[in-house]
Amino acid sequence: MNAEKRKETYSLHSLLGFLAMGKTGANPPVSAVLTNSEGSILASAHTQNYGGNHAERELYSKFLNKNSDEFLSVSLEPCTHFGKTPPCRDMVIERNPKEIKLGWKDPNPLVQSGDWEKYSQAGISVSLDPMLAKVSLPFLQGFFTRVQTERPWVWIKSATSREGNFASKDKKKERVSSEEVDLALQLLRAKVDAVAVGPGTVVTDSPSLHFRITEEMILSQKPGIRITELEPFFEAGSGLISSLLQYTKDTAEIHRLEENRYQPYRVFVLDPNHLPSQTFFTKQIELTEKFGEKKCIFFILRDEKSNPLPIELETQIQSVSRFEGVNLLPSDGGKFLEILGGLGINTLLCESGNFFPSFLSSELTDTDRILEIRNEKKSLPEGIPFVYQNELLISEYQVGTNRIFIRKPQRST
Repeated sequence: MNAEKRKETYSLHSLLGFLAMGKTGANPPVSAVLTNSEGSILASAHTQNYGGNHAERELYSKFLNKNSDEFLSVSLEPCTHFGKTPPCRDMVIERNPKEIKLGWKDPNPLVQSGDWEKYSQAGISVSLDPMLAKVSLPFLQGFFTRVQTERPWVWIKSATSREGNFASKDKKKERVSSEEVDLALQLLRAKVDAVAVGPGTVVTDSPSLHFRITEEMILSQKPGIRITELEPFFEAGSGLISSLLQYTKDTAEIHRLEENRYQPYRVFVLDPNHLPSQTFFTKQIELTEKFGEKKCIFFILRDEKSNPLPIELETQIQSVSRFEGVNLLPSDGGKFLEILGGLGINTLLCESGNFFPSFLSSELTDTDRILEIRNEKKSLPEGIPFVYQNELLISEYQVGTNRIFIRKPQRST
């Protein structure tokens, strides 16, 4: 395969992983590409909705005629266990490609990772491909994190003014980021499995948190430019944002047509002493009816001074959530992440004021990422500074008047 054909294959893997991410549930968003010996693409596919085909099975369902000249590349090694579908390894061996290139071994303990003797016995060559690993890591990192730590891959996001403030001193509700980045930020919601907000945001903004695309967003979106030249070879956070900006406009219509499938869980942390208005619950009821699924998750911050939850609040929670509200102490950031990981949430986006930087301060790891969107035309001179604005910078981008910073949390333990 010549260099141009190889580049085309890697680019296709990146796009497929991006399209899969956000709609595969607890399953990894895997990409699969089938080529001939010259590198011409015969078929391609990605993991389907949770419970549906894995990438390999979907690919071969599109390419039924067995070809003696098949070369398969898959971002994650084929599964070896029975789940909602039979093992993909058995099906791949039956198809008998000449060669398999893999991006990553599977950390799932149910998979016999690295046990490739059956491939060898069938005359199939198997090897790891570092470049395939690089282009697929942004989409697989959440799955890797959850399987290895039983917690999601955490992103803490904040929109800030040119001074680095996320709100005015009086916490007045006002827009901080510009419309030029709205489409990209909505697609980020589509890529994660859950979006979370803290008690202050719930009360002040009555947020919806669902994924949506409007014509205004498409028309206002500006192209993204990467400012930083050098990045680590395996950097999932930068890779995800780079892909997001690269594919924003080209995939907007696909995501809009599959809006229901890309809806994240909406996670709300409530303060029982400052409960949200009826407007908030009305929004969530309408979204539940629109998408036909209860995708809200509630956590209740408790301490010795907290009042008992009103019965009507419990009823409202039940109307939009499949789960009871979970009580948490202010020090229960770890428990919060473990519960979400146990629900199969691979990637968590915390839309931040000052709650999550405090609540999760001792829980963030080197893999987690901080996302700051700084609007250079918005001024909040006497505002509240974003805690993480001076952390180690990994990547920087420009979208219209917005500078996008990706940082590593140095307050991790």
